[in-house]
Order: sequence, then C-alpha cells, then structure tokens
Amino acid sequence: MTVPECERLAAGLRELKERTGLSLAGLAAATPYSKSSWDRYLKGRVLPPRQAVEHLCRLADEPPGRLLALWELADPAWSGRAMTAPPRAPESDLVKEPPGPPARSATAGRRRRWWGAVAAAVLVGGAVTGWALWHGAPDRAAQPTGAAASPPAPGCRGRDCEGRGPESMICAARPTTLGAYQARTGARLETRYSKECGAAWARLWHARIGDQVEVTAPDGRTYRAAVSDQYDVQGYVFTPMVADSTGQPVEVCLVPGAGGARECFGGSGPRSPRR
Repeated sequence: MTVPECERLAAGLRELKERTGLSLAGLAAATPYSKSSWDRYLKGRVLPPRQAVEHLCRLADEPPGRLLALWELADPAWSGRAMTAPPRAPESDLVKEPPGPPARSATAGRRRRWWGAVAAAVLVGGAVTGWALWHGAPDRAAQPTGAAASPPAPGCRGRDCEGRGPESMICAARPTTLGAYQARTGARLETRYSKECGAAWARLWHARIGDQVEVTAPDGRTYRAAVSDQYDVQGYVFTPMVADSTGQPVEVCLVPGAGGARECFGGSGPRSPRR
C-alpha cells in the first residue's frame, strides 16, 4: 500500500540527491546508511530515519526545515499513528442524559459550545498548516531558526586526493563539469572537477553492467571504475580522482563491457579512441 505522505517525502529526497550529484554508493559512503537503504528511502518504500533526512540536507546544502516538515507528516501516516476523528456518539446516548437544574444545564451547554469552538479551531488550524506545508506556503514554524547548515568540508586536498573516491572524500558535492559526452551505446560521461579538492575525475551513467569508465591525466596517470550491479546502472559510477590544482583537461573513456571500440573525449571534445 502506498502512503502519499511518504511519496512526497521521497520526491523531495530524490530532488536533493540529484542536486548533490552523488550515486547511491556515494550517499552510503557519506552517511551511516547503506546503498540498499538509500534505494528504499528514495523510492518511498520505507520511511527514512529523521537523521537520514538531515544528512542528505547537509550534503545538498539545503536548510532542513522543509524536508523535516514533510518527514513529520509522513511519520504518523506511515506508522498508522495519524489522528482520526473520534466516533460520533449514538443518538440514544445523547437523549439519555438526565436533565439537571436549569442553571446547571445552561452552564453545561456553554461549556459544550466552548469546547466545540476550540476543537473546530484546532482542526481548521491543522488543516491550514498541512496545506501550507504541502504547497510551499511560508510557514515560519517549519523554517529553521538558525543559519543554514554548512556542507561538510572535503576530506582531502591536492595530492592527498590522488586515487581516492570523490564521494567518500565529499569532493562530489559541488563540482564543476569540464566536459560531457554521449557514447554510441547511450551512456553518458562527464569530466568533473572540484576546486576545493583540487582534483578531477570521470562520472558515468546510463551505462550497462560490465561497462568501465577511465580518466587519464596529461602525464598518463589513469584510474578506472566499473558498473558492477543494478544499483550502479540506476545511479552514477565515479572513477578515483586525479590530483590537479589547475583543472587542466583530462581524457575520459568508455570501455563497453559487451565489447566494441572504446570511446574517449577530452576537455575540448571527442577524441580518437586510444587502442
């Protein structure tokens, strides 16, 4: 059974994931949650822990108020703790109330009307707040009270990044795309560069299991990454990083797993395949 509140939260999480540029493996490396867990969270199959939402907001440099408000609404709906209206009392119960003295009866009537007004105000206020949260109205209560959380600092810089993963080192959070290329197989490749880390790497997606991506520096340093499972097919694959403080062009190549010619491109566009 689908839960609309959880689906809305999952849509917001997928938006943040795309903003970070991280794959499921990257999210797993940068947070305490596994690749399979993130897959379930992002598809709305499981309600993520509140801490997972906060982790993704930090990685995407997103103030957590909006997503946490969605989580607060999804939590009771998913767990079945959502508030329901109390059952209406049978008519027979209402007419069996013994009559009291006129003065007492009038007081009880005023109390019932007062409590009814309070209950109506609570229900209306809750409905308006819920509408505001879903439709993006500026609800101050849902906004963070302090400054937006800063994204985590990179785990390496310069030569220390050589051969290390851009996701695990938090270098893939806000990179620059130096070049892009679509292979004949439909796979997409990009050359990515992080000024903060002073390193470049290659990113591959829309690929097939068995495909490999390579990044080669001008001096010949080469690193590879392979599409190993369905999670990689659905997300991104990143090569280890080539340390380079200048951001000069590197060569990126696709090696099809099913055979066929490799396709390469550099910062200035496609190149003849290397043999």
